[in-house]
Amino acid sequence: MLKNNQAIYCQRCGTICHEIQDGELKRSACPGCGYIYYMNPYPCVSVLIAGDDGKVLLGRRGTDSIYPLKWCLPCGYIEYNETYVEASIRETKEETGIKVEPIGIINVVSNHFADGVNSIVTVILAKPVETEIKAGDDMIEIGWFDVNAELPDLAFKADAYIINKYKKSFNNKLKMNCLDLLGNRFQ
Repeated sequence: MLKNNQAIYCQRCGTICHEIQDGELKRSACPGCGYIYYMNPYPCVSVLIAGDDGKVLLGRRGTDSIYPLKWCLPCGYIEYNETYVEASIRETKEETGIKVEPIGIINVVSNHFADGVNSIVTVILAKPVETEIKAGDDMIEIGWFDVNAELPDLAFKADAYIINKYKKSFNNKLKMNCLDLLGNRFQ
């Protein structure tokens, strides 16, 4: 359980935790077993789905989402047993109804949200394999938007940055710089 992003009870033994100073950070620690609770950013993916016509696919967030009714790239948490590439395919299918082909990594961004959630996001460039879009999961509307037209109100500053980066590449008829996906899964 958390209170102000600090553990109240130990995850291991259930003892009430106490706040300690760990360098410059305050953390919760268990006086019973010594476990220290580290707050780490959540690993996430965001997917820039780009058509050959300079349009990108955005979804409008539901009323129960953070930043409700604003638009964003398809995105979400990476599940424990999946890779970031698998997560990008799954999240896109859940939120937009289409299958995509991931091309490469555009960027990695850190988000610090108003609700206290912090994430580190691997941003993937993808091409649509299917074209019939349908809002799903926490999206209530899906649409293609021309990067050279005014975009709807975006939920995340990182999305505006990524879309602008894509817009510059598209308008200059350049291939978007990406890292390859060869590091998708190591065992």
